[in-house]
Amino acid sequence: MEPMVESTYLDKNIRFLRKRMNLSQEELACKIGLNRGNIASYENGSAEPKVCNLLRISRLFGVSICDLAQRDLSEGQAASRVNGHLVSDLQDQLKNPEQLEVIHSNAQRMLQMIEGLMTCSRIKLEQADNQIPQELRLIIVNFEELYRTARSLMDEHLSLLKSLNCKDSSTTK
Repeated sequence: MEPMVESTYLDKNIRFLRKRMNLSQEELACKIGLNRGNIASYENGSAEPKVCNLLRISRLFGVSICDLAQRDLSEGQAASRVNGHLVSDLQDQLKNPEQLEVIHSNAQRMLQMIEGLMTCSRIKLEQADNQIPQELRLIIVNFEELYRTARSLMDEHLSLLKSLNCKDSSTTK
């Protein structure tokens, strides 16, 4: 008995999205760290990308992996989706000052939460003196890196909102 293989649109979507971005197979391959032959084999269906390459492709094209594999992106509405949202809906939200203000307010609350978590962590560390086990020190280093990454993302998010003419009070670092 043959296993049931779900039909996918992966090969067609890679070709469609590459052409829509006016990229050659060579250019696409270069952008995601592969060679032209890999892209050609993905597009003709003789090979499927490894998960890490599939993730790179989906990020480059701004679509989810699920959409890339399971939707025909060359058909009208599906082609205008980004991470499951219709681009027109996103554009409408960005034109709406009230919606932008809600997004900005949520971003400010998220930033306050991130800062609060870091403050709590620093207070706990000060209270612990030097009684911190080695395993916990590794967790602390990872948490601090996560904090810096989250803070950087929030700063970029707020900067983007500011560029969309959403009022932005200055953030503290």
